[in-house]
Amino acid sequence: MEPSPDRVAAPCPLFGNCGGCATQHLSYPAEARIKVAQIQSALARIGKIRNPVLRPILTGPDYGYRNRITVHNREGKIGFLGVDGRTLVDVSRCLLAAEDVNAKLAHLRSGSRPRPHYSIRADEVRGEAFYQSNRPLADPLKKLVVEAVPAGVKAVLEGYAGTGFFSAPLAAAGKNLVAVESHPAAVEVFRRDVGGAELLEGRFEDEMENALARLGPGPSACLINPPRGGLSPDARTLLAQAHPFVGILYLSCDPPALARDLVALADFWEPQWFQPVDLFPRTAHVECLVWLSSRLSPSGSPAVSPVH
Repeated sequence: MEPSPDRVAAPCPLFGNCGGCATQHLSYPAEARIKVAQIQSALARIGKIRNPVLRPILTGPDYGYRNRITVHNREGKIGFLGVDGRTLVDVSRCLLAAEDVNAKLAHLRSGSRPRPHYSIRADEVRGEAFYQSNRPLADPLKKLVVEAVPAGVKAVLEGYAGTGFFSAPLAAAGKNLVAVESHPAAVEVFRRDVGGAELLEGRFEDEMENALARLGPGPSACLINPPRGGLSPDARTLLAQAHPFVGILYLSCDPPALARDLVALADFWEPQWFQPVDLFPRTAHVECLVWLSSRLSPSGSPAVSPVH
């Protein structure tokens, strides 16, 4: 039996035991194809979207890209949990991590280690590190989001804004930006680092009405980047109704959660295109950016949903 041409030798000797990676045995083009197929499968199976408009997946380096790792310290070992989710695998160097992160890991291993786990970050702007773990794709992802907002849109309501990773470039592009974030540490970084944008502290679903009132006149859009579980029931209810937005830009880190949310929003919002983004190569995770346009007819009533 001939091995698949997509199969490669894993470069890390810990692969198969360490739970940090899932796809080192595949060529990177094969991994990217599989991740796109996972998005398609979730959209078809859960979202009943059979023929989505899928843009080419955005990729970067598949090794040496992470500017942040979290390691555990137990029983004289420091490293990652194993594939069983319990065993601690001793790790002296992570191939996914950037060189400066590995240097800090080596320094940590050589000294006293009183804490049960450590977050190791690259030396860079705190707001960047707080949000984005993939250093090479940080700027391409910002550019992707800014360019996805239609040119005629004057204002953007951003839910789950974090430290302002997207807020800053959107404000710099001339958008009237009103952001909502509930995490105190993220709020602190946002207020320190982001200029030209207004921030409301609280849950997206609680502050949405207030944020809408602050957008001002003119065409507006909504940008949401919820946690892995997707939108909360309250947030889905609020978005699944008439709004002044010309569209919603949704960045998801879990295709099944995205598909479930799209079902809930389907009466008012129609997906126009899907942009897969591989922020975490060699892992099972994949992101997807979606542009949803309003289904409202000129009368203000929901239009008949097209067949996908």
